[in-house]
Amino acid sequence: MKKLIIKNARYILTLDTTRRIIKDGTIIIEGTRITWVGKKSEVPLSEEEGAEIIDATNMVVAPGLINCHFHTTQQLARGLGDGLFLDTYIHERIFPYEAALNEDDVHISALCACIEAIKTGTTCLVDPGGYHMNRVAEAVKMAGSRAILQRSLVDLNSGVSPVPGKLRESTDKAIKMGEDFVNKYNGWAEGRIKAWFSLRTERTSSSELMAAVKDLADYYKVGVSSHVSNQLDSVERHKELFRGITPLERFGKAGLLGSNLMIFHANHLTPEEVEMVISNDIKVIHCPTSARASGSGSLNGKHIYMKKRGATVAIASDTAACSNTNDMHAIMYALTAHRDVKKDPTLLPPEEILEMATLEAAKAALWEDEIGSLEVG
Repeated sequence: MKKLIIKNARYILTLDTTRRIIKDGTIIIEGTRITWVGKKSEVPLSEEEGAEIIDATNMVVAPGLINCHFHTTQQLARGLGDGLFLDTYIHERIFPYEAALNEDDVHISALCACIEAIKTGTTCLVDPGGYHMNRVAEAVKMAGSRAILQRSLVDLNSGVSPVPGKLRESTDKAIKMGEDFVNKYNGWAEGRIKAWFSLRTERTSSSELMAAVKDLADYYKVGVSSHVSNQLDSVERHKELFRGITPLERFGKAGLLGSNLMIFHANHLTPEEVEMVISNDIKVIHCPTSARASGSGSLNGKHIYMKKRGATVAIASDTAACSNTNDMHAIMYALTAHRDVKKDPTLLPPEEILEMATLEAAKAALWEDEIGSLEVG
């Protein structure tokens, strides 16, 4: 079994249950599992025999960052959303862009996305879906990353939320494509890749699709994700389509609410929807840099409130197309803008922000038993 030793670390940020910070630390990895985390002075020299050694002198060793909302197929669209309102960006730029991609385009885009992630410390990502996702799986496997991948499921098209003809599907076809993808790729690449179900947006998924996907996700013991209430316009378009009810109200009627539901953005939830999040253990992904780019209004305090109430709130970049970066350090730094809005410099201290990109992100991804901290096992 291959052994890897990371030694002489100036500090190891374990993020374990006691949040140990180890000075002059060593980590031993055998195969794919950590077998030791502790002081360098406590490790017998015999442990180094036959091991690959990484000298981490003057370095800080921390858990790999987790980007919980990362459109890898949009990496080649960097800057495409600059200066655009969300409806223009989605319906006139991104949907046509995705419809134009072929399999090779998607593979190259995903490889570029993985490279940016790895260079900036992200070792796991949640891709909320696109098309030709088999090529994304191949790219992630080649890069050696972890990922939750999803194939976009869209069964509604309307004047309120138009979808290019090439991306339109019937409910039955969407269900089949989603299940086929989960069947093939969940547990792929020696378990580094998981597959979930993606309801692309709250406005492009029927209640019938939602109900079917929830049943399948529960059966396969995987998650479901959807973009929800990114902007006030998103909510109003949903209400226009569905007789005045809000997104999570409809999700509830479809039986979709639960601890395996991940919602992206969630910037404009009503007080009633906030209570649904908390009572149903719904995972919330806050995307501050993409919200800043598209003027979504995410600094209204709802994410902070939900977090204080015990909800799982993680962070993510969203996409290079509007965020213009997938560097999780930039995303973590962007969170500090909440301090300005609330006039509170003590809000979101650094250790709490780091947890939102590691421990909380692992919990949101339903993967906390394996990632998010540096611990034996």
